[in-house]
Amino acid sequence: MSAPEPIRIRGIYRSPTHLPIWEVLDKAGIWHEVGVEVTSFEFNNSSATTEKALFAGEIDFVSGNHISPYALVADGKPIVSIASPGNSVNDRLISRKPVQSLAEIEGGRLGDTAIRDSAGGYHHPRGNHMLYIMRAGLTLDDVEWVHLAEDTHALRDVLPGAFKNGEIDAALVTGNTEVYERAGLHVLPLEPLPMINGPTITTAMNVLRERPGLGERLVKAMVLGIHYAKTHREETEAMLTDLKERIPASGGRYNSVTKLASKPYPDIRGVANAYKLCCMDAPRAEELSPMSLWDLHYLRDLDDSGFIDELYASEPVRGN
Repeated sequence: MSAPEPIRIRGIYRSPTHLPIWEVLDKAGIWHEVGVEVTSFEFNNSSATTEKALFAGEIDFVSGNHISPYALVADGKPIVSIASPGNSVNDRLISRKPVQSLAEIEGGRLGDTAIRDSAGGYHHPRGNHMLYIMRAGLTLDDVEWVHLAEDTHALRDVLPGAFKNGEIDAALVTGNTEVYERAGLHVLPLEPLPMINGPTITTAMNVLRERPGLGERLVKAMVLGIHYAKTHREETEAMLTDLKERIPASGGRYNSVTKLASKPYPDIRGVANAYKLCCMDAPRAEELSPMSLWDLHYLRDLDDSGFIDELYASEPVRGN
């Protein structure tokens, strides 16, 4: 059976940490298999400029943009999310003094980014940190927010120096903490926070209408990519090693793709938290249902057809 006529699309990814799954789709030939040709896929660290490009027709999909879209739906914009394979974040508290709970940093200086970038885009990781603080029983004013960098990636570079120079008492970080442990700082693991994050497929209703079959192909490609990663460890690790050599900020870790949901439905608790962050920033979003951003019928149709279950039945995940 011949491959379908390709639909050519352009995309943006909001974080290099999203790249592992997209690398698998590319290198494993999955885009070709589903009939999609990605002609450009560029990094943009601002939700505001990314959304502007989407509405101007300069791109066709976004990997990410999790918070601001709820407000855009309230404004009548055609933005829509159609799959969410990442539904929680796992941060750790780095502190000068050993603590047993996040609440113990009350009154301290917490290093972070600003809430918004210079283009007006929302810093999602900063929002996550705000929810962590609130979940610990503190108010946002119970800590002093020290703005150290323009974005999360720059923040990672300056945090160790900020601790060393005595500028901050604590910070919330995701990922490897060895640099802080070697510096004699203390690391406190935190309970996972339900949150829509990672390579969520976000696009626009007009894009889906103008490209018949695109929504189905995007969702199918993601499902196939996640399955490939979970069932082809050696090949996937080789792909991600190459990716990390080219783009170190991608992380290139095998579990960054295998932790993704086999059926990439959004977790309702993650939706609720993402929506809460949006409403804190843009109260007009309170007028709509948080589910009005989501169109899950492409995924549901694929799931209901038995395709995903049959995929894993014919090639199951082996012990890693």
